[in-house]
Amino acid sequence: MLNTQVIQLPKQSVEHDHLYHQIILGVQGRAEFEVEGRGDLVCNQLGCLIPSSLSHTFSGLDSNEILVLNVPVQDRPAEPLDQVELNCLSELFDRSGFFRVDPMVRQLLQLSVKEMRSYPEDESLARSFGVCLLQLLSRRAGRQAERRPSKRLNMEVLDAYIQANLNQKMLVRELALLSCMSPSHFFSVFREEAGVTPNQYITRQRLQHAKFLLESTRLPLSDVSVQTGFSSQSAFAHVFKQHNDITPRQYRLKQ
Repeated sequence: MLNTQVIQLPKQSVEHDHLYHQIILGVQGRAEFEVEGRGDLVCNQLGCLIPSSLSHTFSGLDSNEILVLNVPVQDRPAEPLDQVELNCLSELFDRSGFFRVDPMVRQLLQLSVKEMRSYPEDESLARSFGVCLLQLLSRRAGRQAERRPSKRLNMEVLDAYIQANLNQKMLVRELALLSCMSPSHFFSVFREEAGVTPNQYITRQRLQHAKFLLESTRLPLSDVSVQTGFSSQSAFAHVFKQHNDITPRQYRLKQ
């Protein structure tokens, strides 16, 4: 059954997938989303569509609040859909993407959030607003197509910025600003030229520098994780092993 929630996203980047479709709408503030190598800042004027089982990355910026519509897929018998929802599925979730939120949808969104705050225990009310939003969005399914990348990147400038900020959290919008592009256009151009998403590229650079530190210094692993921009030693170890099939400690012992 369709589920509607108003939540705040953490500032720490999270990557996951789930067995249901999802629509993300910005209530206030902004949140960064990346889906299939495309990314942008979700706000009250830009939403995001995420089909089921599709891995995506997100993080909240500033003080954010978003409305999430969790829409079950058609072929899951434990979560029956009514005809309205079935009709919307075929219109919306044939592919992922970002879409403009027009004034009428924004008005309904603000009303929905206001009423849901007033009656937080009323699940049927939240679901009713969710179905209304789903219908409006399905009628506006002519989402804006991504423009073909036409501008090449200066990778020397981007690499220099990444290397100078490896010990900090980096937002893709900062790299886009360096390239004088919108975040969405930057994602498309970067993936076409580099073959990976910006976040994947940054992670590779962090791991490459981590290997250098493990090989050439005796810094504690906690310090290596800090200098390479990971949120914790455990997060560093997890990502390192995921990419190298070996832990940082084991890697150092082999040198």
